[in-house]
Amino acid sequence: MLDPFAPPPWLRTALEPMCELLHLNTLPLHAHEVLFGFVFYTTVNSVLAPFLSARLFPATYRGLPRRTQLQWDMHVTSFVNSTFLSFALTYVILADQERANATWEDRIWGYTGAGGLVHALSAGYFMWDLGACASNASTLGALDLLHAVVGFCISILGFRPFGPYYGIQYGLVELSTPFVNIHWFLGKMGLAGSKIQMVNGIVLMITFASCRLLWGSYMTFTFFGDVWTAIQADKPSFTLYDYTPLEPPLALEHRAPGWVGVAFMCTHTVVMSLSIFWFSKMVATVRKHVKPKGDGKEKKVE
Repeated sequence: MLDPFAPPPWLRTALEPMCELLHLNTLPLHAHEVLFGFVFYTTVNSVLAPFLSARLFPATYRGLPRRTQLQWDMHVTSFVNSTFLSFALTYVILADQERANATWEDRIWGYTGAGGLVHALSAGYFMWDLGACASNASTLGALDLLHAVVGFCISILGFRPFGPYYGIQYGLVELSTPFVNIHWFLGKMGLAGSKIQMVNGIVLMITFASCRLLWGSYMTFTFFGDVWTAIQADKPSFTLYDYTPLEPPLALEHRAPGWVGVAFMCTHTVVMSLSIFWFSKMVATVRKHVKPKGDGKEKKVE
């Protein structure tokens, strides 16, 4: 599948020297989409989220403290991104026939224009997320900032290209994120403990466990195996990329530097560790709200 949006020649030409120096070979092909994603999510967070929230939920939104309104706007942005990615990634996985019979070389170096488009928009989101978390670190905390840093690093290094196949596959962990945001919104709307939050909570825990823990662990395990194979390869790989119908194919030679493999392994380990930590917090919250039957007092037997 090809990317229908070709890069502006002036932008590609301007970025190629820097990207060649940094070995981000496919970034000039999608930089316009990264920038579009960044501007779009910045607009959602700064303009659309406050505007729509104040009109759809006036009593709730306007009654929140300023720092909670900031978190609300970021949850709206996260909801928009995760919902879009859930549909876009699923479509690419099902419709892109080039992915069907991928070898380890295809999984590590393989790249399609459509996958690059989704990857670029995701990178634009993480660019916004990193800036938002860094500028509001005292409000959001270190874990959110760490997640933003890791997400941005993975998305940018993917433009070497390195592991774009896994970037699309692993992105399915976002299927649980809309329910995370809905759970947070319901709590702020005074619906904590309601039937709708209970149903959403059940769906959230099922999707979180299946997508982030089970699927994420499986993808991490297979990715580590292919990374190790790439690092140990004696000969370089050669790939011809058809990325847009308006541009000629791009031919690249690939080798896997050890530091890139280690960087990806470390970042994926951090993401999986955060997922396990967040799931344990969910379980603890559920257990706290489950009341034991009876009054808990033992009766004396006479």
